[in-house]
Amino acid sequence: MGMFITLFSTLVPLYILIALGWVAGRYFEVERQTLGALAIYVIMPVVVFGFITKLEFEPAYAVLPIVIYCVMSALSFFWLWVGQRVFKSKRANLLAMTAVSGNTGYMGLPIVLALFDTNWVAVYIFMMLAGIFHEATTMYYIASRSQFTVGESLRKLAKFPALYAVALALIVNTLGWDMTIEMDKYWTYFKGAYVVIGMMIIGAALSHVQRLTIAPRFLALTFLGKFALWPLCAYGLILIDENITHMFEPQIHKLLLVLSIVPPAANIAAFAVKLDLDPEQAATTILLGTIFALLYIPAMLMLFGVY
Repeated sequence: MGMFITLFSTLVPLYILIALGWVAGRYFEVERQTLGALAIYVIMPVVVFGFITKLEFEPAYAVLPIVIYCVMSALSFFWLWVGQRVFKSKRANLLAMTAVSGNTGYMGLPIVLALFDTNWVAVYIFMMLAGIFHEATTMYYIASRSQFTVGESLRKLAKFPALYAVALALIVNTLGWDMTIEMDKYWTYFKGAYVVIGMMIIGAALSHVQRLTIAPRFLALTFLGKFALWPLCAYGLILIDENITHMFEPQIHKLLLVLSIVPPAANIAAFAVKLDLDPEQAATTILLGTIFALLYIPAMLMLFGVY
């Protein structure tokens, strides 16, 4: 129980930041799009660059985002198939998004920062590339084939600055260049800013929800996918590596579990509004999933021995 309380207390400040984001969005007209642009195009590339330059890179790490991307895409199409048989509407497309895509950045990264040292945080960021590619390709395709072609999705992916930050950082890493003390100090500031702004984005996105839509069947399927099936798949990958492939350290297994247990991604709310995919249901699902994760994440971290 003491360990659970410690983990719970680690997450509570993140939820306070979500609440502050909600207040800022509801009463001070702070826009999620503005915070998101600042986080994605300015702060995140700096944070990613700093971590990857510090990464003790192993060739096997290149396999991680590929495997994770394939698993996420397979799960998305599975839940689309399930949704089409249950709902017969656009809600099937929304299910394929909420049951798989997780808040690996805004929520997952702060958790990893709190529990792992710098090199493992860098590996986690490398693993996050799978989610970025999944969002820009599979998720766009499922969300609306009529509105986003494969070419459009790839062009949007090409505009994502974190990808270039990773590529540049890998070059710098290979050359053996280290950040100066002054640069490292300001990079630390950027890390803190990413956590604060990233969590406030969730609250700002939820602040504009006019009403909550409680659909028990949809919520049950989403929770089954996001909080049960995806973690089970991650655990299956870990068992395969432990017993057959022997490619990765136990710390990477723990990072994979963290990546799989975070709640539905906040970006889904924006997609739902833009593509008319039942935005109230999307926002409700994200909100309830995020609240549920406050207890679920510490329990899962203890169950799998991550902490």
